[in-house]
Amino acid sequence: MTQPNATVTGTPWLTGHVVDAGDVRSDDGEGALVRAGRIVDAIESSLVDGSAAAPVGELIPGTPLIRRGDVSIVPLSWEPASPDATRAAVRERASEIWRGIRSACEYRHGAAEVVEPGDGAPPNAYVRALERHGVRRADWWGSDDTAIVLVVHGEPLPAPASASAVHVVPRGWVSTVRPTRRVPEVDLAWSPGTAGGQPNT
Repeated sequence: MTQPNATVTGTPWLTGHVVDAGDVRSDDGEGALVRAGRIVDAIESSLVDGSAAAPVGELIPGTPLIRRGDVSIVPLSWEPASPDATRAAVRERASEIWRGIRSACEYRHGAAEVVEPGDGAPPNAYVRALERHGVRRADWWGSDDTAIVLVVHGEPLPAPASASAVHVVPRGWVSTVRPTRRVPEVDLAWSPGTAGGQPNT
């Protein structure tokens, strides 16, 4: 699921981290795996079961939350293609967060399922949006009527990832067992802002 012209430019950004010339460091001293666990905990309590108040602007401090109708987007990393001294460090830390989120979701919900572009049927609007936004991999876990979808943007492997995020969507948008009959058009776009490294909505 890639988009040939999906290029990421600009300054590297990573949830919960300060990225500057030659350095990538946690903004609160916690490790990538701890942050990943906190992100999944907040997704479960705030966006899935609703036991916590719905956050506005940030899921947890330093991790943005973008809400667009039935879609919640939690940006994780932004890795521009331009050469940069910190790019390798951002990529490594982003990979740790991705693995941590995957591990936390598997602990809670079992093995991931993969979003496929159709299984012989035309893809729905959400799957088309994944393709349009250059998502090359999308793994998901079901929690009641909700799906937690971990996405990676970028050209096909072995090219490095260009961005990653978590989408929280209705389960029927990705399930082939109980698919939603009509999925509305969705906007999955985000990019780091110029101020504070926060993604624009």
